[in-house]
Amino acid sequence: MNFLIIDDHNVIEEGTKKWLLKIYPNANCYFVDNLKRANAILHQYSINLIICDLDLKNDIDDGFKFVKNLLSFEPRTKAIAYTGYESYRIMKKARNAGFSSFLNKGCTFKEFEDTVLNVLQNGYYESKIMKELNTKRYEFTRSIFSDSINGINDLSEKELELTLLAQETTDKHILGKKMGIKPSTVDSHFLKITEKLSLKHRQDVAFFCAEFYDELIKAKVI
Repeated sequence: MNFLIIDDHNVIEEGTKKWLLKIYPNANCYFVDNLKRANAILHQYSINLIICDLDLKNDIDDGFKFVKNLLSFEPRTKAIAYTGYESYRIMKKARNAGFSSFLNKGCTFKEFEDTVLNVLQNGYYESKIMKELNTKRYEFTRSIFSDSINGINDLSEKELELTLLAQETTDKHILGKKMGIKPSTVDSHFLKITEKLSLKHRQDVAFFCAEFYDELIKAKVI
């Protein structure tokens, strides 16, 4: 088993290697403090898992861009974001970049072990900190959009379909083609949707859909 640790703080090296060798005693652990050396290791060895900091002061690029670029030609690569940040926005950005999981550097060994094992076995794992951040985010947005959530059941079938599509785009011409209706009809639907969901703009509809996609899908099934 080969691990690559990318971090510009050498103090992380000893602790991370110790934990990895506790999980896989015969593992090879490579440590680099910049992305140029990381690329060299990746070309030299077959790496099973990358554990990568997000904010790398020794490089122009950061961990987000590094993993995103890596996955464009090595899509099966698994990487865990290992960072000091405890932020939903940062966690979401890491997931969008292609990281398989997200850990804060203050995690326990058990949390670290669970994440490493599950990522290697399943390709993705929602760590304890991810669950906590998702729960806080959900509770926060739910309180803001309580009236909007209550309005979901008032949407017609077409309005519900359009709301779900708004997550991809709010362009009336593209949506009109997808739904087989006129752009002007899309505008009319959006007016009704924003009114029923107590929203101001169609961009708000896109954001609402991204946050409460599961609720909208349930309403569509019912």
